[in-house]
Order: sequence, then structure tokens, then C-alpha cells
Amino acid sequence: MLRQVRKMHVKAIKMRWLTGGVNYSYLLSSQDKAHSWLIDPAEAVEVLPELDEEEMKCIEAIVNTHHHYDHSGGNVAIAAALKKKGISPAVICGSRVSPGATEIPDHLQEYQLGNLKIKCIRTPCHTQDSVCYFAKDADTGEQCIFTGDTLFTAGCGRFFEGTGEEMDQALNRRILDGVSEPNWDTTKVYPGHEYTKSNVDFVRRAIYQNPGDNAALDKLELFCRKNEVSTGHFTLKDELEYNPFMRLDDPSVRDAVGDTAGSMTRAHVMDKLRKMKNSM
Repeated sequence: MLRQVRKMHVKAIKMRWLTGGVNYSYLLSSQDKAHSWLIDPAEAVEVLPELDEEEMKCIEAIVNTHHHYDHSGGNVAIAAALKKKGISPAVICGSRVSPGATEIPDHLQEYQLGNLKIKCIRTPCHTQDSVCYFAKDADTGEQCIFTGDTLFTAGCGRFFEGTGEEMDQALNRRILDGVSEPNWDTTKVYPGHEYTKSNVDFVRRAIYQNPGDNAALDKLELFCRKNEVSTGHFTLKDELEYNPFMRLDDPSVRDAVGDTAGSMTRAHVMDKLRKMKNSM
């Protein structure tokens, strides 16, 4: 179990690390810890032992970033375990494909969780029901976003149900616009998997090949050498500095995909970049 605690409490729970999935579930709680969301609890046998009685009784919703089993597979079992304790959480998901879904939020719909305001940002591409959840503490100004398999540190998810154009819209319009530019540098990113090291290896090999080509990538690479866990350590502004999927007009990115003339559409660059990553 990994704990990262600020006034806005985010508890990251490792799942499927022994089998290569390197997933995260997250318990997001208000300052007083009286109100919580349990996000992407795919593996009940790994998540439930990491929650104490006080944490369980404060869970108001089980929340999915998308319907894939390794994010939604624990919904029913966890809801049943909580029901035995007299707790009946909502199950908030992007679609009814997620097991046990009770609420399907609209794009930019907002929830109140104690002192936290949470905005649902629909980001179709990895799946058509992908949703990112932007949480803000109005009292402290702390902010974070849970991005599932849409945005990873230095990467993005595969386009299983979408296109390069949709991923460009998801990352570079919907997330950025939904969070709003003044908040980018203070919004910590909590993705669904710990893929940062492999993403950095790809970016180093394919795009910014030499130290000094991208100072932000150099810092991230050094962090990965020293730390196994990167979730919650980096912001949306950081992503804009080293994540090639959010830098589609960077000449280095365009050179890497063979667009030395700079004539490709952003969607085409996104598609080429994803194919390169898929084949790594």
C-alpha cells in the first residue's frame, strides 16, 4: 500500500502489481475524511484489506474511469462488502457497461464531496465511456485529476475504441479546457497504471534522444531511476513539457513521426506516435 496524504487526502492502493498490471485504485477523501470516493477498485481482494473501518464507512461512491475489467471488475464485490456494513454507495461510471453502474455523469457534470468539488470530464478514445475526474479543494486550492487510461505520466492509453483525433481532443482540449489553464501547474495527475518508466524510455528513444533536448524529461527520467511510484508527483503543466502526445506541434515530435515539413494534421501525428509506442 502507498499513502500520499495532503489536506486533500489521496490514498493510492496498488493492484495487480504481481501479475504485471501495475494498476492503481484511489481513495479520495475530503479534509475531514468524512466523505470519500473509491476510484477504480478492480480487485476487491487487494483493495478491501487496505481500507480500515473508518475509511469504509465514509465511501459515498464507487467510481470508474472506464469499463475495462482492470478498472471496474471489483464494483459488485466491493458494493456487496460495504452493504454488509450498512453502507450503500452510488456506482458512478461512464456507461452501463461497468458492472453495477447506478449513475452516468454528463460531460462537465459536477459533484460535491464534502469540501471537494469534482468535475467529470468525458474523454472518449481509449474507451468511449472514459471519464476523468478533476477534484478541487476550494479552501486550500489543492487540485488533482484521476485520468484512468486516458492520460499517463509521459504517455496516453491505446486507442481501443477511438481515433487519434479523439485522443487529441481528450488530452489537449477536454482535459486542459476542463481543468482550465490557471490550474494546470497545481493539478496533480493520478493515472490508472504505473507506466511512467516505460513511457520515459519510449520518449527518450524516439523523440528527445539526448540529455539536454528536453530538460523536463531529464528530470522525470532521473526521478524514475530513484522511485518506483510516480503517481501524484507530477502536474498537467509537467505533462505539457515532456509528454509527446500533448506536444503534437513540437518540431521534435513531428520529426520523430517523419513529418519534417510540418504538414501532417494533429490527428495524423497522434496516430503515428501511438503506432510507434505500440511497436516498442
